[in-house]
Amino acid sequence: SNIYYFWFAPTLTYQIVFPRLPRRNFARIFTLVARMFFSFVLVVFLMAQVVSPTLREMTKELEDGKELFSIHIFAEYLLKLAMASTYIWLLVFYGYFHVFFNLLAEVLKFGDRVFYRDWWNSSNLSSYWRLWNIPVHYWLVRHLYFPCIRLGVNKTAAMFIVFFFSAVVHEMLISIPFHMIRSYSFLGMMSQIPLVMITKYIDKVRPGSSLGNCIFWLSFCILGQPMAIILYTVDYWKLNADEPSSEMCRGPWWRKNCGGDEL
Repeated sequence: SNIYYFWFAPTLTYQIVFPRLPRRNFARIFTLVARMFFSFVLVVFLMAQVVSPTLREMTKELEDGKELFSIHIFAEYLLKLAMASTYIWLLVFYGYFHVFFNLLAEVLKFGDRVFYRDWWNSSNLSSYWRLWNIPVHYWLVRHLYFPCIRLGVNKTAAMFIVFFFSAVVHEMLISIPFHMIRSYSFLGMMSQIPLVMITKYIDKVRPGSSLGNCIFWLSFCILGQPMAIILYTVDYWKLNADEPSSEMCRGPWWRKNCGGDEL
């Protein structure tokens, strides 16, 4: 029965005895269900009213050949998607890590409710990765980081192995559903390593500075997520569009226009 409880509990690290509460709070369960519903509705609304029309407009321009997908066009759609993707990310985080996990914990009378900490105040990227997803962080530390340390791997190499594993998993979660293998998510995760080092250095030489926190929000919400959305959308469109000539459409998207002249 203990292993069955572990399968459904909001944790990834197994232990013999889990912290349990004496009773369920049904009023809290009701409010959590309502909050999860409203979070889902808001995500669907933003996807339908902002993200989907923006991506349709972008692919329409590519299909019509009216606009070459140049840097200024890329920057325009990046800014159009930045705010909406940030709100969607925050709503998904709230709906999943706060509402759904607490709902699951309440139903199962699970006592440990620390699923995240104040990652939004992180002054460096290392703090963010430790704080934003506590169950996964504990799993990676217990089953990947510490085993590497016990094998004699130094801390920097162990951190690289953890990020590499996470990057592969992130890429699989996107590439498999879209039936196309790309490296954007993988490279985005691996780029966190130099950002971790840079923001740690800033935090060390300027303790209490908000510069590292600005780098975090800029890299994740203004550049990272909308950029990934655009890159995967363009490649998915190229993969599924009725291309007039396979020779014309070969090569990276920033050099070809699939029917027009090369940039």
